[in-house]
Amino acid sequence: MMKPPLPGLAMAYVTRRRFLSGLAASCAAVGIASALGVPRSAAARPLDEVMERGRLRVAVYRDFPPFSFQRDGKLVGIDVDLAKAIAEKLGVKADIYEQIPGETVSDDLRVAVWRGSLFGGELADIMMHIPYDKQFGLMNPEAVLFGPYHHEVFALARDPQRVRSAMLATLPDEPIAVEIDSVPDFFLLGLQGGRLRSRVIHCPTPEAAIGKLTSGEAAAVLAPLSQVQAALGARSEQFPVTTVTLPGMMTSNWNIGMATKENSRDLAYSIGDAVTALTEDGTMGRIFAAYGVIHTPPPLVE
Repeated sequence: MMKPPLPGLAMAYVTRRRFLSGLAASCAAVGIASALGVPRSAAARPLDEVMERGRLRVAVYRDFPPFSFQRDGKLVGIDVDLAKAIAEKLGVKADIYEQIPGETVSDDLRVAVWRGSLFGGELADIMMHIPYDKQFGLMNPEAVLFGPYHHEVFALARDPQRVRSAMLATLPDEPIAVEIDSVPDFFLLGLQGGRLRSRVIHCPTPEAAIGKLTSGEAAAVLAPLSQVQAALGARSEQFPVTTVTLPGMMTSNWNIGMATKENSRDLAYSIGDAVTALTEDGTMGRIFAAYGVIHTPPPLVE
């Protein structure tokens, strides 16, 4: 079994499709890259160059609803709409593309914003949906983490006839659906010595897990709140949703922000101001609500 990440780094890993292996793997990758002389950052695009070009290139994750996904052949989602709103605030056009997830978030930052793909292609000016965490930032000095725009937590959605309480310690012997190789998956597999291990239903996505719940195959789902809200929609009246903590394993809440190249800090400052303005005027809340998600502004962070 793959080891879970270190507790202090949990928020750096929970926002991705795959469960990531932790600090040791990231540090090893950085060390190997340095030893092999892998090229560092391509020419940066600070604010004045973005303005002169009239285009903000933005990387979003592929197949990651409700944040970035294809609907009727069109790229949509919270991160997509937010990127467009930010570009409008800057007075430029949004040039948004889908980034295929790598093995770690550090890999994604390297490919998207500071070194680029080995196969070539244009770097992004910013990448959306990056965990905003000081320790994770120190692990990735080539990038700047900035602009936290949402506070995420885990949640339990349940069939109240089969799971009467949202307390994880008292979960009954009922099937529980989770995204495979995710933090909730590893948590439930180890809960109380593996008591529920045989009852965990592994699904490719949180949306698929919610499908198991609504079809009656599962009695509950454990996943990030935003994905639960978006997948359930109006059915949350039938399947109550409660935020939960994962005791004894890792932090259960984290901030979602963005990243740019280390020498594009002025761009980060301007986009940070745009995020503040979009939050204060209600645009941020409306963007999230359009996908069935309640926006939660991040608390004050260092």
